[in-house]
Amino acid sequence: MAQANTQTIYAQYMDSEVSITTFATSRMGILTGQTVLHIDTYNIICVPYRFSMKNATMMASFSREEFMFFQKYLNGMSGLTIKIQPTTSPQPIKVFARCIIKSIAPAKGRDTIGFIALEWKPCPPDFISIIGDYQMLLDRLKTEYEDFKPHKIMINPESIKYLGYNNFADLSYEGVTTRVAVFLMATGSLNFLVPLHGPALESGKEAQIKLFFKSYQFSINGKITETLKLPNGAQKVAMELSFSAELTDIIEKFRFAEQINIKKL
Repeated sequence: MAQANTQTIYAQYMDSEVSITTFATSRMGILTGQTVLHIDTYNIICVPYRFSMKNATMMASFSREEFMFFQKYLNGMSGLTIKIQPTTSPQPIKVFARCIIKSIAPAKGRDTIGFIALEWKPCPPDFISIIGDYQMLLDRLKTEYEDFKPHKIMINPESIKYLGYNNFADLSYEGVTTRVAVFLMATGSLNFLVPLHGPALESGKEAQIKLFFKSYQFSINGKITETLKLPNGAQKVAMELSFSAELTDIIEKFRFAEQINIKKL
């Protein structure tokens, strides 16, 4: 990437953070188990948790003694090696970054898992490019999210095949998780049936739904917008969804496949 282009991307996205989900790991090409933090003579295998062009948060396994031991390296220089498989390269590449360790602290409720906060010194150009490309992907998907909102997909055997949908979802509502049956799907909404034993849903209440696809399993926050009690006691429900990169990407691919099939007819 040209230096001028790298500087432009850095200026545009330097304050934006990326949560490293399964989707982000896949699209950024980060290879699982191939990220190593180098502290003095120690090599610690890490899991990326959050990235920006200024800093990063990693996860790693520590004993209580190791938590105490590594505190002496706070505010000291270290190195981070990240192995990445770009879609444009047949071979993985290693990105090395010099960084300062800002903190090492246990995760809440998990004494042997720690968060390591790092500050790049500086962020390597290759990594600026990788984060920038992913941020631009998110920007495009957010546009698609808005554009595809009105277009609902009927869940049937044919659409299930092209979506790669496993045909079940879990709704979390006021501390209760219930298996529901989705029958309409869009980037910004779902329509589904809640069985007789499910909780009584109310319009305007917040909820979360977990969708199971062959490509990803992910949860989306949303709000119940309509409920209808059916004669058999089940509920017919409409739910508004917040932006999900995973769902928007899946629906975008479905729409593309749909257009190809129409052109073949």
